[in-house]
Amino acid sequence: MLRLSKKADYGLIAMRHLALQPETSSSSAREIAEQYDIPVELLAKVLQRLARQGLLASHQGTRGGYHLARLATQISVADVIQAIDGPVMVTA
Repeated sequence: MLRLSKKADYGLIAMRHLALQPETSSSSAREIAEQYDIPVELLAKVLQRLARQGLLASHQGTRGGYHLARLATQISVADVIQAIDGPVMVTA
């Protein structure tokens, strides 16, 4: 059984949300957090980490927010988990 951290879980929720948006739109951390009842501060940190790892791109300003840095079909669940929690290790 795979156990995910809260951060990884929130990251996967956010990535799914962004994958379902039109390519030309972006969503703020606040918008995503409110829609899924996630603490805004924690989600903001998760999204920043995903952006640093190259999975998301961010824009500043009034129409700022996050969008996928590449096609959703090119991003795996493992990519998201590794970006947030580090390398996945199998344990007994």
